[in-house]
Amino acid sequence: MMDSTTMEIPKAKAIILDAAEKLFAKNGYAGTSMKSIATEANVAQGLIHYHCQTKEKLYEFIVERHANLINDVRRELLAKCFAEADNGIPTLERLLETFIGPAIEHARSIHGEYYSQILATFANSNDERSQRLVHKYYDPIARDYIAAFQKVLSGLSLSEIYWGYLLATSIVVSTMARTGRIKRLSEGSFDESNTDRIIARLVRFVANGLYGLSDLSV
Repeated sequence: MMDSTTMEIPKAKAIILDAAEKLFAKNGYAGTSMKSIATEANVAQGLIHYHCQTKEKLYEFIVERHANLINDVRRELLAKCFAEADNGIPTLERLLETFIGPAIEHARSIHGEYYSQILATFANSNDERSQRLVHKYYDPIARDYIAAFQKVLSGLSLSEIYWGYLLATSIVVSTMARTGRIKRLSEGSFDESNTDRIIARLVRFVANGLYGLSDLSV
């Protein structure tokens, strides 16, 4: 049986991570201090060091908890879409739904608003910390999907599959963050509120792009 002290640890850490996410999203890694996180979380700075040790480790905890949530769902849906396909090979569109859907749905949830901004930053950075995080938390799922694309797009060269995956990822990451830009550009005619329609558009756009890459393989 857990005592009250043990039970408080996950809650305290979650409060710290939530506060840190907000500040990292708004101010960036360099612009966020442990002191500012303590103030935002309304906890003693020593408690942050106790649970998370350093700012870099705290940043990684944020990436870890969100990446694992998204990619666990992806793996489950990926296995299911192959298992349910009539001939064991799903359509490209169905495969893309398993990749795009979990990311967009997470970003549009109350838990993913700030993380989508953090992800857009480190996924497109080449500093050592960002590259290490991408390698550790996103390269394994990337390899799963590259292998899946090889099965579904058997006529596409491996080089185009790698390029297609990277381009698809860039589109998804840039769409995850709710910037409100489409509403501004359309002068209020369109917005980002319908998650299902966003996913459907992305699936169609990425699928057509991957099909189009076949012309470059010959």
